[in-house]
Amino acid sequence: MAVRRSLLLPAVALALLTACGAEVPDVAGPVGSPVASAPPSTASLPAVAAPTPSPSVRVIDVSVAGGSVMGPGSRVEAALGEDLVLRVTSDVADEVHVHGYDERAEVPAGGTVEIPFTADIPGGFDVELEGTGQLLFQLRVA
Repeated sequence: MAVRRSLLLPAVALALLTACGAEVPDVAGPVGSPVASAPPSTASLPAVAAPTPSPSVRVIDVSVAGGSVMGPGSRVEAALGEDLVLRVTSDVADEVHVHGYDERAEVPAGGTVEIPFTADIPGGFDVELEGTGQLLFQLRVA
């Protein structure tokens, strides 16, 4: 039984390493013998590109209280490809819906919800509280 266990552990370790895509050194030697390996040289490592800074994100703040909408006005212009975050605060629980993009999120009564999305569809789109049908603004993407 001891022989089987000594063969099983390295086999399981090898299977896990290869399943994860890790390189397994080419090792020759008896099972259970220690293997020394040198750290890889930096010349053999793939080049890693520096992370690119994230583009700026525009936040559109809207609040609803007592049935009145306060915020950016009745129309918001966005550039095609612009990253947006719609932040809605409401005194009533409802679903915020960005039509055309089919972006939706529940806002609790007295709470705030944020909906991040990219304005990648040109045109005009209503943004409303779905349950009450209250228009928050129209999003124009060009």
